[in-house]
Amino acid sequence: MRSTHGQATIDYVAVIALLALVFGAALALADAGAAGIVNAVVGQFRYALCVVGGGPCRDPRPRLCTVAGTRDAHHLAVNLALVRADDDRYVLRERMSDGTVRLTVGRSSATGVEGGIGGTATFALKGRRVGVSDEARGRLQGVLGSGQVYVAHDDHEADVFMRAIDEGHAPPSTAREVFVEGGLRGTGRIGIGGSTAGASLDGLAGALIGTRRDRQTGDTTFSLNTTASQGGALTIALGGPMGLMNRVTTLALTVDKDHRARDLSLSSSGTLAASAKLPLAMADIPGIGPRSSARGSGRRWEQTAHLDLLDPVVVPIWARFRHDPASGAAIRALGQVIGERAQLDARSYSTASSSNGASAGISLGVRLGGELDHTVDRSTLLAAFSRPPGGLWESRVDCVS
Repeated sequence: MRSTHGQATIDYVAVIALLALVFGAALALADAGAAGIVNAVVGQFRYALCVVGGGPCRDPRPRLCTVAGTRDAHHLAVNLALVRADDDRYVLRERMSDGTVRLTVGRSSATGVEGGIGGTATFALKGRRVGVSDEARGRLQGVLGSGQVYVAHDDHEADVFMRAIDEGHAPPSTAREVFVEGGLRGTGRIGIGGSTAGASLDGLAGALIGTRRDRQTGDTTFSLNTTASQGGALTIALGGPMGLMNRVTTLALTVDKDHRARDLSLSSSGTLAASAKLPLAMADIPGIGPRSSARGSGRRWEQTAHLDLLDPVVVPIWARFRHDPASGAAIRALGQVIGERAQLDARSYSTASSSNGASAGISLGVRLGGELDHTVDRSTLLAAFSRPPGGLWESRVDCVS
């Protein structure tokens, strides 16, 4: 016993010395600009310490990126007096950074009231819309939607899934996720003139509450999704839009199969065109690019923060917030820990859209008319950056070569 006295102290000193060397090397690499190496070293050490401590531990691997996406949507709407009914169907195909392909098949219906004054008659072919719109109108609707998410191993398997979907059959694999959502949506529009010379102003706002279940892990995610958009287009001699923007914000809470809160996320995304500018928060991230998008091109940005609610540092703060969610101190503490301990992701995409369809209607208080559209939206990842908890912003070279 006397020969081993003090052995534990020596061991701890050795561990501390080793950690000092590792973190010293990490700081030196940070000065050299090797943020990815720093994050990997620190992340693996945190994961190892968590495992030794008995967990539970979050997977240290970075989240997958959506490298490219195509959204194929069909829209039908009918106005009869004050009543408006919409039916929307879409298939979203996303190629992920690990080579897999996610297919989201969704459908939603909306019913409500719409009124206005004036008339419209337009026709769209390959994204170019012609016609006349001299109308002011607004509507309020209740929305209910549902869908499934399938995951294919590669593009070939995704093509097989797509053929089954196009033929009205279920893909040859069970859905990885299922979701349902419902809420309210309100829109307004003022249009003057036609496709060669005119002006229009559009606005949209909505809120959807949804639930999504992952059949593979048993996790359930509850979400609140809010949408706000505003756009003005001044068209002179077949000119294009001068600036459009929409923003979607989602707050989501994920619980595991044992009903334990596991992840809190806040995400925001938006689409810009022409001279519209990126948010200031995005401009502060190295490599995302200039605040102004290229003239005549579309661009979408995404920001996401994921907070691990099983993190021992976060657990008491989350419990305090759950106990008294109206407490200013609890809210501030939760906001601070999100800033310090959340996994942050920022991405920007180039976008392109093409649509075919027609719209016609006449309004004099009540409205008679209809809309039929087929729209294909495409996006390609331009830049992706991540910042792990307490780490540095690094380029996601696994997502963008």
